[in-house]
Amino acid sequence: MPLSDPTATRDKSEDWLAEFRRRRVEALRPLVTPELVEAHRANPRGPHSHELNLVLNFVRGPAEPMDGKPFVHLRVPYTEYGLALMQGRGEPVVHVEGAPYASETEAVHAAFLQRLAAHGLDGALREEDGDV
Repeated sequence: MPLSDPTATRDKSEDWLAEFRRRRVEALRPLVTPELVEAHRANPRGPHSHELNLVLNFVRGPAEPMDGKPFVHLRVPYTEYGLALMQGRGEPVVHVEGAPYASETEAVHAAFLQRLAAHGLDGALREEDGDV
């Protein structure tokens, strides 16, 4: 059957994205350990281990929509950093309330922890620590 009207065809990729995300989270969950998180805290810019790269590629990448993803923003140039949440195109960002971060490294690590939590990858950390 020829495709005569492309606008009448539904994009079926969304049907599989939820399953892809679920499977990927299950595959990555054993990799997220306190040691892996400590390695990121010590050096969030890299180079990273293979395991940390796998986790970072998932939480940074297109597996989830950009809306609501935390990112680092400069509150006071080069002295105070904070987190904000991305919004839709043309929408202003939402600034996350909380203590300012004294360094970009601390803020990048905080964004990483928030992204882990958003994907449900912080379970093992919460069981051990309680304060992630």
